[in-house]
Amino acid sequence: MKEKKNRKRFNNSRRSNSIKLVKIVSLLVVIGIIAFIGINKGINSFANMATSQNSDKKDVIENPSEDEKKEFGEVPLINDNRGVPVICFHSINDDPSVKSPIIISKDKFRTQLQAIKDNGYTTLTMAQLNDYLSKDKAIPEKSVVLTFDDGYRDNYTNVFPILKEFNMNATIFVIQSYLDRDGYLTTDQVKELSSSGIIDIESHTVSHIDLPTMSYEEQLKELKNSKENLESLINKPIISIAYPEGKYNDDTKKAFSEVGYSMGFTTERGYADRDDNSAELNRICVDYTYKPKDILKVLKNLKK
Repeated sequence: MKEKKNRKRFNNSRRSNSIKLVKIVSLLVVIGIIAFIGINKGINSFANMATSQNSDKKDVIENPSEDEKKEFGEVPLINDNRGVPVICFHSINDDPSVKSPIIISKDKFRTQLQAIKDNGYTTLTMAQLNDYLSKDKAIPEKSVVLTFDDGYRDNYTNVFPILKEFNMNATIFVIQSYLDRDGYLTTDQVKELSSSGIIDIESHTVSHIDLPTMSYEEQLKELKNSKENLESLINKPIISIAYPEGKYNDDTKKAFSEVGYSMGFTTERGYADRDDNSAELNRICVDYTYKPKDILKVLKNLKK
């Protein structure tokens, strides 16, 4: 009887050890599978990273033409559709009596431009942006467009000297009928800015009216007169327009095409790229709260 009990105890112990062994083996198999998957993911991640880096390198033009070198210097050039950030400013002014979110101090504006320069960005003209968007022309890998809406007089007294200091290009969208009004650019200042070689003068309509509230015929007249009057003033083609407060509708786009603009800018946040309708290009509006790091963030990390 005792022998039977011992044999039974032995068999139970043996069975228990077998079960433990199976569990251990199963656990080791699971650990092995997890490790294998993890290693594969790591390898794939590394491979994808390498592929991405190689892809980025391929996007950079290895042998720019002499014309491209002459236009942009020795900076790396690209010709893909990653898009271009178009920054929208308004007034650069230190007058403490004027309070508005769109007014940025001269010192803050200077630090914003310093950050753009220190990080190797090239400021494009309107013609260069249009060539990139519609004619598949190459641009610097780090490109940005600086724009100013409304045509405030401080764009001449404050912005212009700072742009010259940094050797940067910019575009001013002027309200044509506001020229020579108090606080706005004079016609002589517009002519000087246009002939400076660093500032483009473009359209912000005749009267800064809410375009979607107008009929098609009224919008057509507004866009046409602004373009023609400015062209007569500066003796240069007006190729772009910024819609007042970024507002537009289908009639606006129809008038845009009829008048012959090449680019129409909204205030929709995002980059301007080749997939966009040329009458509905994005911009990034900034205000007095933007520090240099905030400017760099939208230049580097903004999702389209």
